[in-house]
Amino acid sequence: MRLYIGCYTEKLTEELVGKGQGIYILDFDPVDGAINYVDCVKANNPGYLAMSNDGRFLFALEEKPIEKSPGIHAFRVNKSNNSQHLEPVNEQELPGSFACHLTLSKSGDHLIVGAYMSGNILVYPVTSEGRIKPYIHNVVHKGSGPNKIRQEAPHVHFVSAHDAGKFYAVDLGTDMVKSYRFTHDWIREQPDECIQINSGSGPRHMVTSPSGNYVFVFSELDAKIHSFRKGGQKIGPLESILTLPPDFEGVPSGAAIRMHPGGRFIYVSNRGYDGITIFRFDEDHEKMSLIGFVPSGGKTPRDMNIDPDGNWLICANQDSDNLVVFSIDQKSGNLSQANVNNEVKTPSCVLFGKER
Repeated sequence: MRLYIGCYTEKLTEELVGKGQGIYILDFDPVDGAINYVDCVKANNPGYLAMSNDGRFLFALEEKPIEKSPGIHAFRVNKSNNSQHLEPVNEQELPGSFACHLTLSKSGDHLIVGAYMSGNILVYPVTSEGRIKPYIHNVVHKGSGPNKIRQEAPHVHFVSAHDAGKFYAVDLGTDMVKSYRFTHDWIREQPDECIQINSGSGPRHMVTSPSGNYVFVFSELDAKIHSFRKGGQKIGPLESILTLPPDFEGVPSGAAIRMHPGGRFIYVSNRGYDGITIFRFDEDHEKMSLIGFVPSGGKTPRDMNIDPDGNWLICANQDSDNLVVFSIDQKSGNLSQANVNNEVKTPSCVLFGKER
């Protein structure tokens, strides 16, 4: 199974100094969890990656300030060892500052991009041959939050397709998850499907349960999971749970959230604490319960992902330059460290390839 890792390649802030070379391509063995280096395709700050629904194309954004003219790139995925592993298809301008997330629409014919510093969302058509066309929508959020340092303006941190022609946009700066519906000609906010998160929480990432009936939003500034029930066109709050241990005395810095394909377990990574917190979700009673805490095996666990069969979780530790592979106990949800790979530098995104 192929594994694609986005990373940082240049200095963005005093704290974030990229040391990577581009998009790392690795082979992942789903039997024993071993990772082997295959290739690295040169790219500039490919902070986040996405793959087409059929697995034929990979898309990468450039996470950098707008004055440096960032772009969004399309690559053809080649499995043959005798050809380029990622063959460039084309690129388009990305008029957003520090774009940090992208996803495919449910139909697979549009790319949706969220830009953190400029607080905007861009929608690009994608052809059947993987070519990105010029963007057709550019929505700029407005507003702020109570945290004057981190919420001085809108900060779109995550985008997620949730129904045909619809997507969510998670905004850390305004404590909102906004829902949009779009066609080629128009895009509109769907007020009844928007989610207000606790003031000052700073929502960062989210997941939807396999049943589609529940949404879980992970907030960066208070490191809490906020759960919601979806009922028709309405979203109802359930509970908010802290993901850090009681004796943690640092500054919360929630990062990634993933749900097991079976829908029973939720995993979140916390930077600063440098750990992964595990919860069980009981859909019958609509409750989350803590399973435990596991060290991430490195420093600053920025992203993680679970393989399609739900047997392995791979954590990308940005500031210790490593990937840590954990096996997942299918009954308890617990994690056990299985392997470590130190060949990637400042990793920021973990993406599993799709078998074709």
